[in-house]
Amino acid sequence: MKECKGEKSMTANAPANRQMPIASVVRGNHKKINKMAKNDKILIDGIIDDRIELKIPNDKRDEAFEYFSFEQVLKDYDLSSDEIKSGIIDGRNDGGIDGFFIIVNGHFLSDPSTFQWPKTGAILDVWIITCKLHDTFKQAPLDNLAASMTELLDFTIENDKLLGAYSSQLLAQRENLRFAYRKVSPRLTQFTINFCYASRGNTNDFEEGSPILSRANQIAQIAKDYFSSCISEFKILGSSELIELHRKTPNFSIELPFVEKLSRGDRYVLLVNLQDYYNFVTDEGKLRRYLFDSNVRDFMGLNRVNEDIRETLNTVDSTDFWWLNNGVTILATGVTPLGKSVQIEDIQIVNGLQTTESIFRHFEAGGTDPNNRLILVKIVVSNEDKIRDSIIRATNNQTNVELASLHATDKIQRDIEDVLKRNGLYYERRTNFYKNQEISSDKLLTPLYLAAGYVNLVLKSPHQATNLKNRFMRSDSAYRDVFSTNIDLNIWPQVGYIMKKTDTFLETVRPKSAHVGERFLKTNRQFISFLTISKIFGTFNFSLNDLINLDIACFNNDELLLSWKLINAPESEVSIKTVAKKSYLLRLCEKAVNEWGITGIERMEKMLPINLTYHNTKPSPEKGQVTMDFTMKVHELLPQQPWKPGIHKEIVSKLGCTTNEYFDAVKILIDEGLRHNQKDGVVYDEDGNVLAFDTERVDAETLQLLYV
Repeated sequence: MKECKGEKSMTANAPANRQMPIASVVRGNHKKINKMAKNDKILIDGIIDDRIELKIPNDKRDEAFEYFSFEQVLKDYDLSSDEIKSGIIDGRNDGGIDGFFIIVNGHFLSDPSTFQWPKTGAILDVWIITCKLHDTFKQAPLDNLAASMTELLDFTIENDKLLGAYSSQLLAQRENLRFAYRKVSPRLTQFTINFCYASRGNTNDFEEGSPILSRANQIAQIAKDYFSSCISEFKILGSSELIELHRKTPNFSIELPFVEKLSRGDRYVLLVNLQDYYNFVTDEGKLRRYLFDSNVRDFMGLNRVNEDIRETLNTVDSTDFWWLNNGVTILATGVTPLGKSVQIEDIQIVNGLQTTESIFRHFEAGGTDPNNRLILVKIVVSNEDKIRDSIIRATNNQTNVELASLHATDKIQRDIEDVLKRNGLYYERRTNFYKNQEISSDKLLTPLYLAAGYVNLVLKSPHQATNLKNRFMRSDSAYRDVFSTNIDLNIWPQVGYIMKKTDTFLETVRPKSAHVGERFLKTNRQFISFLTISKIFGTFNFSLNDLINLDIACFNNDELLLSWKLINAPESEVSIKTVAKKSYLLRLCEKAVNEWGITGIERMEKMLPINLTYHNTKPSPEKGQVTMDFTMKVHELLPQQPWKPGIHKEIVSKLGCTTNEYFDAVKILIDEGLRHNQKDGVVYDEDGNVLAFDTERVDAETLQLLYV
């Protein structure tokens, strides 16, 4: 049996009510009759027709079905459109994988360097999805997937040593999974690898023991062979199953029983039984994460506060829970008393995610509450966005919350939403708010999408806009440079129109090989739009007012086509790393000067990079500093503590690094809780308590070195 280095057995930590099954295959219910399945296929086709009309994500039928399937399979995680697109694997060299999603503690992992990793109590879910528009199930996609999984899940093989040809996107996701697995392995309580094959077919068409089922089971077993302690399952979803998932819509109107109630007008304070609260926030045993859309904090794992909550929940004879906990705050648009319960409308839990997730984990793991302890629940009824946003900010500003997490409630963000809405565009400052209203995707703009357009067109830095990530919002100065309160709000509809018109045009010239298209759009949209605007104005020195006063009708497909021809082949196929460099931008600008006589290239040549980087307190990959990937390599080479003198020389020699880089890595490992402080052969925890000591070097009574 193959196992990865650093793998940790989870048998002892597995929840009491969970079994650790071998690989299994889940498919449709055989009791369904074929006529129903045929009708479900008609329903699926109708849904896809609607999606194509709304351009979700575009007007290509196979991609609309694929995106729809991802939404249904991952519905319980309530992923945003950007998150779903981040997990999509483009068609060429995809290894039979259309979607690759990594979920840590219920949250999508996109950028490991900025992800808020749990300190303890980590749950790692992986979804590897294959989608086909076929009206049957075929074995070929599973054969391809099986061949890929045999080596992609073997983490002892580096990417450049893999035998198969795989796209950069797929390899990047593999690296993210490998990093995540190593990162959370010391605190991993549950690890699942889920495979899914979705099509418009009928799951009743194949019998037990069919080649498709056998291959699916084999793929699930491959995961078990590489990770013996993981739960591995393969789901086969046809039209009937996808329709069933589609009909499962978020319920924002839920009844909550209470023990005691205090009310004044539209404000309620309830004491609620812990078990009743658990039932309130779960659906078929899964946490209703969509209820926390307005909560600005992610669950931080079992940090000290959450450890205290867990300890209180596990101690059945402890003081009543609500005496020791601040409870939760719920925003609603209406509350109807029903005897000893209340019906709450449009629920948003804006404070208490840490408490809620701790309670959820307690009961999910088989915990009980024989003493019927209580939790404090505050409900505020309001229909005014400004009041709701002020409550969100106030209730989430009482603890150490990253300022960037609160930006969704900033006045400038509400102002941008208002001005865009007046111009027929919809701003998703609140995740999935307009998407859930089925607004056409060509009218939806996310904060990152709009910010990238601003960096491109106003700050004139399309190469930086191409690689812009959400982390820039963590820097106050970078955030203010983009979302400035001193800028005329009328610039935002213009930026939105220009970027959306560019995307619509690029869809008409997208090569067939660019299966899903997000990577194709990302590497082209900023440069095409910037060059086209520069051509319209005849200069790279166009101003903010020029953009605001631009007749958007001038920004049309004819002009975009000229820009496309200017940069097309071979440079249209360049990588993200290439287009993120200023040299690529200058090369295109020089072409535009030669082709169209555009002025102002001196400004582009002298332009300094815009500081859109968030610098945290941990080392970054600059000279004299180390990356997290390097740090994890040091972690793998370090033996169990306490270490012997001179261990650093051995590791420095193996990795070819400097002594300073080694000690920087060790410091990060200690900060992350992966290793402990050690001094003179004695190992200490965070509170200074002795965990272990070197019996060959340290006196057991005095804990002093036996020799110096």
